Amino acid sequence: MTTRMLLLCACIAIAAVGHIALAHHWTRRGEATYYGDQYVGQTMACGGTYRHHKMVAAVRNRRLACGTVVRVKNLRNDRRVRVRIKDYMARDADAIVDVSRRAARRLGFLRAGRVRVRMSKVHD
Repeated sequence: MTTRMLLLCACIAIAAVGHIALAHHWTRRGEATYYGDQYVGQTMACGGTYRHHKMVAAVRNRRLACGTVVRVKNLRNDRRVRVRIKDYMARDADAIVDVSRRAARRLGFLRAGRVRVRMSKVHD
């Protein structure tokens, strides 16, 4: 093979690896709310019961599997948390994520009740 062909093959391989890495990157922007106290003890879609002191969330996007860890960032104050998906929201919900009370407190929107966020999937 000529040097030109080897260089071309190397460029294609690098582009393919970069494409694979980018294909797995998942991010959404939207509104976040938090579970109210009336849900404490109720069964979640992924099993178990809701506890407000756990770092868990419900998402509207059902393509994210139960147990997936997502990072939620408050776009007003840049606070971030990691939560595990344990439930799903109604498809017509206006928020993209519903976090536990503990996560809402750490994100700094417990009093406001809702906030603009960026949610991204955490990779292992």
